[in-house]
Amino acid sequence: MLVLLIAVVSSVFLLLIHPLPVLFSLKAAIIDQLGAELPNPAFVNNATTTLEAYGFEVTYYNETIDVGFFKELAKRNYGIIILRTHSALRDDSKTVDLFTSERYVSSAHSYERENGLVVKGTLYYTGASQEYFAVTSKFIENLEGAFPKSIVIAMGCWGLKPGLEQTLAGAFVRKGATAFLGWTNLVGYLHSDNETSKLLTNLFVHNKTLGEAVNATELDFDYWSQMKYYPIEVSALRISDLVAEANAQTTSKLQLATLSYDLMQTLTTTDCQPKVFKIELNRAGLLDVSLVSKWSCSTDCGEHRLLD
Repeated sequence: MLVLLIAVVSSVFLLLIHPLPVLFSLKAAIIDQLGAELPNPAFVNNATTTLEAYGFEVTYYNETIDVGFFKELAKRNYGIIILRTHSALRDDSKTVDLFTSERYVSSAHSYERENGLVVKGTLYYTGASQEYFAVTSKFIENLEGAFPKSIVIAMGCWGLKPGLEQTLAGAFVRKGATAFLGWTNLVGYLHSDNETSKLLTNLFVHNKTLGEAVNATELDFDYWSQMKYYPIEVSALRISDLVAEANAQTTSKLQLATLSYDLMQTLTTTDCQPKVFKIELNRAGLLDVSLVSKWSCSTDCGEHRLLD
């Protein structure tokens, strides 16, 4: 809950603001690491059109998706993050890593390599192996910033391999995301594109719950891979609820700015009895104002204390 205290002290106004809680953002990112070698402009256009139709500001990335790009991801305030990227299961089958588009060079990112934040990832899908930097779950957990209740849709392989939900998916959730969607096994990129398009249609156009929309996606029979969601508690979540929350926050910020200005223009004290007004953002997204206390002060108003 947003709480703002305005202390009115002989025409001097003190604003004591409790910071806004982290709320869902109407910004979306499509991170298309596959775009150079496995482009699918139809998918990108459909996803962008769907998101924009429901009020999202969409940013599309298909270049310079390197380690530095991912370092900034949690600070960019994206409510929807679509990761059209490769991801891979480690040789020890104990964790999943997310590929960047930055070619692996042994002399680069030494601190990150030594501390388990990035690893070398090898792709074989073109016939010849190619080595790239891949970011780890530890990398995600140590990002600066936080995800604003984000829905993360990981379109690559193994994102939600059974038993490894606490690795990559868990890292995003621990960093503030509300939900992480991903595949349980290897997945063909065209299958993932098609089913993610269907997922977005069900989430936005048909207003299905997250559980309903994920369950409506089809199995990739080539690899027996299914789309799943994490954590299980988000099954009943609707994107429309998050959008409503974001819109309420925007309205309340405007109300707060107007109300604070009006109070500071009209409230004064001349009797050395400073007042403290509390402004609260309630569950309906409206602002409640109340006089919560008066301060006592010395004769010259040089010392003040808040009365119980």
